[in-house]
Amino acid sequence: MMPSLHSQPAQPKIATQRHGIDLTATYDLHERLFQLWCKEPQRLYQARDVSMRYLRENGVRFESSRELPAATSALMLDSEDVTLLETISETLHDLVETAVDWVLADRSRLAEYFPAHLRMAPYFAKTRGLQTWQGYSRYDAVITQKGELKVIELNSCCPAGFAHAAICNDAAISGLQSLGLEDELESRHAATLESGSLVDELLAIEREAGLPVGLVALVNDENYLHNELELLKAQFEDRGRTARIVNAMDLTYRDGVLRHDGDFISLSYNKIRVSTPDSSNHCWRAGFEKRYAPFLSAVVDQAFVSVNNLVAATIAEDKTLLEVLHAPAFQKTLSGDQRDFITRHVMWTARLQPGKVLLHGEEIDLLPYLLEHKDRFVIKPANEGRGFGVTIGAASTTAAWEAACRPQANLPCVVQEFAAPASLPVLYHGGDKADLLPVEMFITVAMGIIRGQYRGLFSRISPEAITNVGKAGIIQAVLQQ
Repeated sequence: MMPSLHSQPAQPKIATQRHGIDLTATYDLHERLFQLWCKEPQRLYQARDVSMRYLRENGVRFESSRELPAATSALMLDSEDVTLLETISETLHDLVETAVDWVLADRSRLAEYFPAHLRMAPYFAKTRGLQTWQGYSRYDAVITQKGELKVIELNSCCPAGFAHAAICNDAAISGLQSLGLEDELESRHAATLESGSLVDELLAIEREAGLPVGLVALVNDENYLHNELELLKAQFEDRGRTARIVNAMDLTYRDGVLRHDGDFISLSYNKIRVSTPDSSNHCWRAGFEKRYAPFLSAVVDQAFVSVNNLVAATIAEDKTLLEVLHAPAFQKTLSGDQRDFITRHVMWTARLQPGKVLLHGEEIDLLPYLLEHKDRFVIKPANEGRGFGVTIGAASTTAAWEAACRPQANLPCVVQEFAAPASLPVLYHGGDKADLLPVEMFITVAMGIIRGQYRGLFSRISPEAITNVGKAGIIQAVLQQ
């Protein structure tokens, strides 16, 4: 049975003038947990065990290869915080759509900002049944010590948060409840992404498309990243649908019908990683046009509901789009409020390449400037994921930073201003009870958008500034008052 906090009704949306998250209640909770650990550490061990048992019983693992860890930790929000998160994510969604349209309106812009994705241009088509390019997205943001939200990532092809967030949230709540923190918890309910929300919304898009009901294909590719697909498959089956994990290379397309093993496909969720053709990480290698020809033809013909489409999987996920949002030529098309929003909430980003760029109105020679100001910046691959290849200047050696500052043709990168995350003294649960010690953990949030609407969030903490769960990140509880 899920903890009772998860089923409480959502609070009504209210107007807010706040520009940041109030972290007071979050800091207060962690101070109380620390004091409890000082007096009765055994109770924290037991709380850890409660949370870990909950994760095991619900089959939550990372890529089926390792257990996800648990932490007795929570981000404590009020209704104004949630309204702010909703406003930021929905405003950003609209800006991303506007920026994608702007890029696609002129092929020279696509070539300038996204040369690695030119190969995908013949297959750019919106998802049938969907008006926007993004079917669903996850926007990752740092929460600073002042509570400011700074968007650092755009994600459109990772369902991890939608698949795991509610279970991880409930696991953390179980541990907190076992400690008897009634005064902190009794007036709060879970504010994370609801279990099954992604599946329900994918089915809603399918209904809008007006197709006969067929097979739900959970489409994978040559990268064989199957994590979360089994959970999505089970959720579709719970709703009476036949779902199957398939490889895009095994599909056929004839007479306007996409099939797998003879079965008509009406809906696909695409767990793919297109990236750059010669990437050292996950990508579609040269020759993809032949390997995926039936799938690609059906996408162009809108013969089925394909989420996310190839624009969402390339341009809308590429971190270079954050540079587009700051580009003067694009900003000329925006209102003053939209420009102010970008300045306040979207971290300055630029492609890592020789030449001069504008940094807050000042022209700088980018590469020499990075070498002189390494503590101010992060370098990360433009269209990769899961924390791969990220170098944080403030946490790296001079030699490592100098190496990261060298552009690589097979791994396009962006440079982004570093926003120092807020940190919490979290009792870190490793694999051994001796590891249960207060550790400073950094906070990020991931805001979930489906069909243009905010659907909740999850929050990650990590002893490293890179909070991805593929690294050292842990999903903590998110509770709303």
